[in-house]
Amino acid sequence: MSRPLRIQAAGLTYHITARGVRRTSIYLDAVDRRRFLALLTDVVRRYALRCHAYCEMTNHYHLAVTTTDANLSRAVQQLNGDYAQWWNWRHQRAGHVFQSRFNAQIVQDDSYLANVCRYIGLNPVRSGMVCSPEQWPWSSYRAMAGLTKLPAFLDCGRVLEIVADGDRADAANLFGQYVLETDARALQLQRSAILGDDAFVARFEPYRQRASREIPRREGRRPLDAIFRGAITRAARNAAMVTAVDERYALAEIARYLEIHPSTVSKIVSEQGARAWKNHRFKT
Repeated sequence: MSRPLRIQAAGLTYHITARGVRRTSIYLDAVDRRRFLALLTDVVRRYALRCHAYCEMTNHYHLAVTTTDANLSRAVQQLNGDYAQWWNWRHQRAGHVFQSRFNAQIVQDDSYLANVCRYIGLNPVRSGMVCSPEQWPWSSYRAMAGLTKLPAFLDCGRVLEIVADGDRADAANLFGQYVLETDARALQLQRSAILGDDAFVARFEPYRQRASREIPRREGRRPLDAIFRGAITRAARNAAMVTAVDERYALAEIARYLEIHPSTVSKIVSEQGARAWKNHRFKT
């Protein structure tokens, strides 16, 4: 099954989730969690993101962010790549930390955004990790509800404005009530690529049509996991990159999967092609 095109534009709000490879843990202790938040702080500043909410779970994380440029993929790749490199170094591991592709839902900037942030804050409760969201220190809920200081990267003003409906003086308390009065286990989010009313969803119909035209060109290719399975040596991995390109994967998709820069993939694929052509000339 082909993956939908990533819609990127300035001013769009997204609900982002990224999971550990094979759903394994990406945070083993508080040191891991603090390092991730430090990297998130840097990425929010560097890419001029507006981070509305976050939650570090065990094998995945949630973010609600708004972009000021069409740079979502670059920002999340930077975050995941820097964290994966550090995590492998610290735990003396090798290989992938995250699954090859993060998920990003486009969210309408009104009650839909508030609901996403409520969902993010209640995620530890839904998972049975705590009984109440304020008991989980690794999310934005406590700061948004006025129970602790806002971290440098968190900008919850828009969400509080939506929930409080103009009552700035009591906004944090009203947000806390908004979350706590919800049945966490009954709260669900649609799994659609776009969360919003009919008019909002209709704005992205041209992108959907483009995606439908892209699907036939991508059918029939093997998953990247299958292409790179057993490619342990550098030579085998380089050969697998060429195979992935032959099966119509974009350089950026391969780079995300391998957690390297697209220019590195391009250089290797070009070198492999030149070497193959040279060998062909000598044989003939």
